[in-house]
Amino acid sequence: MVEAHRAEREDWVSPLAEQWPYLRFLGLSAWWAWIWLCYNSIEIMRMFPADQQTAYVLQMYLFSTLGIAGSMFTAALAWKRMTALVDKRAFVIGFGAFAGLSTILLGFSVVMGAGAFFVLAAVFTGAGTSMLCLKVGRLYGSVSLGDSLTAGSISLLLAALLYFVGIGIPPEWRLFYIAALPFVSGLLLSMGSADPFPSTMSGAGEGRGKGPVQHLYRKLVAASALVALTAGVGKGISSTLMDNALFAREGSIIVFCVGMIAIAVAWAVNRGDAVRGARQAYSALMVLGMGMMLGTCFGLDIAFLSVGKEALWLMFSCFMAYLAFRFDLSPVRVFGIGQGTYFLASTAGWALGAAVAPWYGEAMVRMGVGVALAFLVIIVLVYVFPENDLKRIMAWSVDGDAVGRRHGEQGAAAHAAAEMKESGAGQRTAADGEAAVPDDAEPSGTARAADPRYGLSARELEILDLFAQGRSANWIADNLTISKNTVRSHLRAIYTKLDVHTRQELLDFLAG
Repeated sequence: MVEAHRAEREDWVSPLAEQWPYLRFLGLSAWWAWIWLCYNSIEIMRMFPADQQTAYVLQMYLFSTLGIAGSMFTAALAWKRMTALVDKRAFVIGFGAFAGLSTILLGFSVVMGAGAFFVLAAVFTGAGTSMLCLKVGRLYGSVSLGDSLTAGSISLLLAALLYFVGIGIPPEWRLFYIAALPFVSGLLLSMGSADPFPSTMSGAGEGRGKGPVQHLYRKLVAASALVALTAGVGKGISSTLMDNALFAREGSIIVFCVGMIAIAVAWAVNRGDAVRGARQAYSALMVLGMGMMLGTCFGLDIAFLSVGKEALWLMFSCFMAYLAFRFDLSPVRVFGIGQGTYFLASTAGWALGAAVAPWYGEAMVRMGVGVALAFLVIIVLVYVFPENDLKRIMAWSVDGDAVGRRHGEQGAAAHAAAEMKESGAGQRTAADGEAAVPDDAEPSGTARAADPRYGLSARELEILDLFAQGRSANWIADNLTISKNTVRSHLRAIYTKLDVHTRQELLDFLAG
């Protein structure tokens, strides 16, 4: 009885989440505003000596991101247990509150002598906010690529607004404002159920097409790590050489530019084909990054490399979430490894940049650093993770087969569906375990979805026909003798390829 009541409480969706289902996706904004206020400004270090504030921001970043990376890798190892915990509201909100309390302790650590207490508080902020990152992966790994990029872009824009509110409120309240952001993020992220195709193993799948999918995932992680490394070098150099006022001013410019880029990404994704828009936005950001790195050779402040890094973090995170969505991988494991590697690479880059900083004033050193960083980005765009890899993801079926191999089967599947309807095989009875669905209620446009341009496999067309008739995922799994998670993965792929988001949109598509 207690377990049933607990499950019912966890499945409860607030009226606010029902009216604005994407509100919980904006939890990313509060968390990312916290990151910007901690790492791109000196607001959290206002109580420290003025001549040491920027140095302490650097140290805080190093220890905090190490805390994030360590927690993420630990979560990836225990992903099954962590998936169950991340789905609990109390767990997410509790860690958000823990991160907020650690932020306050960090701000007051100078009163307690800094030193070991400062390091411990910084690590705690990373460990606390890492759970928010896992929840972001869990949530964004339940929707299509276009939806996740749109929600993420809006979240980054809102994060920029929260950042400017943070630096504009009275100084005596800023630390508490920053500390409240992780808690607010936890509240928003835990509103409502994340998965549109819930099942007993929701979000804990082993995945389909393991070989090619995992190979592409490793490439994606490597690409995100290299980008984080390059931008980390720039941030390490700038934070070592700049005074407090310049560091804070350039941090504000960086946040403003990222907000504008977020608007551009949302526009690119929503002006037509979402995947094509994502590919174009990704390539444009990589080219922008290369241009800025070469620009540092001729006087552009290297701190501005963070603009590309922040925007590309959104792209890489949504790509990781989409792999989990499309192929039924565990979002906790995907984000644990991917984001842990990203933050670890960023930390290494910042440390490397701080080590190079004493010689950065020399023209040859500045030229060498800019060319080397640009070369790394070229390698990422051309070899490690070119934009065509996104096209490859869309071309695979959830079983790991190329769609091109399926085209010959699609016409046969559509023809079989038409014959089923004509022969009366489409008439369903209550004995099948579902409500009776008469033939004249079946959609007549299944053959329309068989158009090769949509790239549906034969199995996806078969499941589409049954699902559109009113069959549940459980019934389809039992009837086709496949697992429920396989059905769920196919349905996700169908929704993505047809660019629909609800069952009604699917029926409207089939009805022409």
